[in-house]
Parts: sequence; structure tokens; C-alpha cells
Amino acid sequence: MTIRLLGLVLLLLAPAAGVLLAGHPEPARYLALGAVLALQLSLLARPVAAFVILLPMVYAAAAITAHATEGVIALIIAVAAAVGAGSSLGYQRGLLAVLAAVLIGASEAAVPSDVLQRAAALLAGSTYGFLLASTVLRDVRVEARAVHPQTALSYAVLLAVLVTAAWLIARYSGLVHAWWLPLAVAAVGEPAVGKSPRRSILRMLGALAGTVLLVIFVDTVDLPLLHAALVVVLALAIPAGARRWPWLPSVLLTPLLILLACREAGHAWIGDGRVTLLLASAIAFSLAALGQWVLWVLRSDSGHVPV
Repeated sequence: MTIRLLGLVLLLLAPAAGVLLAGHPEPARYLALGAVLALQLSLLARPVAAFVILLPMVYAAAAITAHATEGVIALIIAVAAAVGAGSSLGYQRGLLAVLAAVLIGASEAAVPSDVLQRAAALLAGSTYGFLLASTVLRDVRVEARAVHPQTALSYAVLLAVLVTAAWLIARYSGLVHAWWLPLAVAAVGEPAVGKSPRRSILRMLGALAGTVLLVIFVDTVDLPLLHAALVVVLALAIPAGARRWPWLPSVLLTPLLILLACREAGHAWIGDGRVTLLLASAIAFSLAALGQWVLWVLRSDSGHVPV
């Protein structure tokens, strides 16, 4: 099984590796990013897999409007709410790929010509990831459990508020590559409560803390071979460990995207302002814990649709 997964990961990253070896690092970066995001959307939300076409579109929209704070906030709110609403069908994990594309685009303001070139590479990668999911991985089915529509509505509002708050905290505190903080908050969120709200909140905070530590660690890796090896290891660990540790993908997703998305020329280190990073993370995570507690305590049931 591990050998097969390794082969699939290498197949997923092969086009980007080829473009990188040909001497085009930036297109390779967006090609790999598009392939990974498209595969996540296609596998975790198969009925809406065709929405991979949205990945380059929302990325470009966010990048072009990044300097217009009101416009990009409206886009983030709309997509985050859509991700939360998708929990009524169990699609929220897959739709996180669309939110990731928006958040990354919102942190990469550029002139329209540059944005279009990046979006084109993202489209190529997204198409490849979608085709891979539709052919080689067509028999793979990931279990997704839906929640009641009322719960999904509450979660959509909560997610929109928390993601927007985390994005504003990251942006105005001056974090480098500020997109990773709101994505981490969204990735570890859960619309359905477990046996104990307190235990669920502690697990969520532990997952967020683990995400921060991994983000700082992977961002310090500068050797190209080690960087490539970490991409393969994290991409392999997500499906390999998901069955035994369901929380693992939510912790590893953000560090994996950091490795794929943050290696442009003149790369700035996320950990340069470590005190600011930890303070911003603590504020965002406290708000996330409070929001999840309110969501869970005000609901009388687990939120799951009976199977």
C-alpha cells in the first residue's frame, strides 16, 4: 500500500518536477499547487469535482483585488461561507481547496499579466489533478459525513467570521505569507461535535499548535533536495495516516501548501517575526476555540445527519 501511495504522489508531482528541472521554478510551483488542490477537491467532494475550474479563477480574482481590502474580504467571506455550507453534504474538506486558492491569491498581489500567467499554470495543474482523480483514482472513495442543514448554516456563518478574523489578524500584524493562518483555522474546524465539546476544543487547539510548529519547521528548509523530500513525505503522510488518525490531514495540509506555494525568488521567512507570529496565532486560535464552543454548546445534538 505504501509503495502504491508513493507512486501516486510521484505521479501527481511529476509534471511540476519536469517543469522545474527545465528551469521554470514559478510555473512549476503553481502547477504543483493546482494539482494538489484539485486532487483534494476531486477526492473529498467527488460530486462537485468539476469545480476545480474555480481554483485558478478565484486565485486570480483574489490576487487582482488584493489591494482593495473590502473586495478581497467579501471574496473570502463568500468562499468561506460556501465551504461551511458544503458540510450539509459532507463536502467541506474538499472545498477547502477553493478557500486555499483564494487566501493564497489574496497574499500575492501582482499586476494582471503576472496574475494571469500564474493562473494559467494553476489551471494546468488543476486540470491534471482532476484527470488523475477521474482516471487512476476513479475507484477511490473517501467517506464524508454530512451534518444537518441548520448545523451547516451555523457552521458557514462561524467559518466565514473566523477565517476573515484570522486573515485580518495575520495581515495587520505583518505576518509573512499571511494566508496560512486563516487556512489553518479553517482546516482544523469541525461542524459536528464529538462526545465532549471540551475534548473537541482541546483537540482542535492541539491540532492548531501542531500546525504552527510544522509551518515554522518546513519554512526553514532551504536545501532543494530536502525541500522536495518533505513535499513527498507530507503528501504521502496525509492519505497514509488519515484512516488511523482522522485529524492528521487537517494538521499537514497547511505545511504542505507552504512548501508548494512559498518558494518564490527572494523568499521571505515566515519565522522571521516569531514573537508576532505566536501572538497572532494565539489570538486567532482563541477566537476559533470560542467560536467552536458557542457553536457546539448552543446545539442540542451532534449535528450529524443520521445514516
